[in-house]
Amino acid sequence: MAFNTQALIVLLFGVVISVQAQTTRRTMAVTIDDLPYVKNVDGPYLPHARAATSKILNTLKKHRAPAIGFVNEGKLEESGQREQRIALLRQWVDHGMMLGNHTYSHPDLNALTVEQYENEIAKGDVVTRHLMRARQPYQLYFRHPMTHTGDTLEKKEAIEKFLAARGYKVTPHTIENSDFIFNVPYAQAVQKGDAALAKRLRDAYLDLTIAATEFAEKISPQIFGREIPQLLLIHSNDLNADCLDELLQRLTERGYTFVTLDKVMSDPAYETKDTYVNRNWGKLKLGQLRLEKGPVTLSIEAKDKARGEILELKHVQLTRVK
Repeated sequence: MAFNTQALIVLLFGVVISVQAQTTRRTMAVTIDDLPYVKNVDGPYLPHARAATSKILNTLKKHRAPAIGFVNEGKLEESGQREQRIALLRQWVDHGMMLGNHTYSHPDLNALTVEQYENEIAKGDVVTRHLMRARQPYQLYFRHPMTHTGDTLEKKEAIEKFLAARGYKVTPHTIENSDFIFNVPYAQAVQKGDAALAKRLRDAYLDLTIAATEFAEKISPQIFGREIPQLLLIHSNDLNADCLDELLQRLTERGYTFVTLDKVMSDPAYETKDTYVNRNWGKLKLGQLRLEKGPVTLSIEAKDKARGEILELKHVQLTRVK
């Protein structure tokens, strides 16, 4: 039988096109909390922060992923390094990213009065507004620390009115992976040169994030009758500096195109009134759709399995960090 190279090429091309056609087209905005950087290892802040910032921004550029970083401006005042830490934020703006308000010191709204929290909001955007002035006009975004939006309806509504008066939209999330659980032992493993432990943590983290993504994809049609654009919440830390490239690649393979937060928030799903009042403190969540019909918490098996794997690792001390 004669070997027909041209026919084989045509056949393979057809298979590729068929696979591509079967991939669901999806969109996602990447949001990154606790800028400039979350430090969980010994040693000076700035070298670690600069390395992580460069890795994250270069990865976002590689994957053409516009992102917004939510800033805790209180971190700028530590250790007499104000200008150097502001320079880290300026890198985000120079790379075309947005900056948002994550309060000044990352407090829990449930533990503060309305007046105290309003002061946190006002103090939390002094530098970011200055850095973003060349982008005006632009939409201001705010994210609540721990996504606690108030332990009473009265407090929640009061803060919502205050934010609206300052021009803010509250940023929810649909995918959250509890990366802070992984980051502490991961950063310590890297610092100690324990490559095997670091790899286990990295692999578990990536698998967990994809599991959370799959859950969000499956649950949104039950709420809205369709898949909605997703909002990923991660943090500016060593773990994501090292894992973001593979994570975005996996998401791309699931059909995701990365878009701006403005684009995602323009979807009608995100116009749904959030009436959820959160009285829980310290409850670890993979993520939630805090939109229609209240919160949908990802209490799926992947969470318990991944968390259990970490707890079984010897000589690892887990520290909950904000």
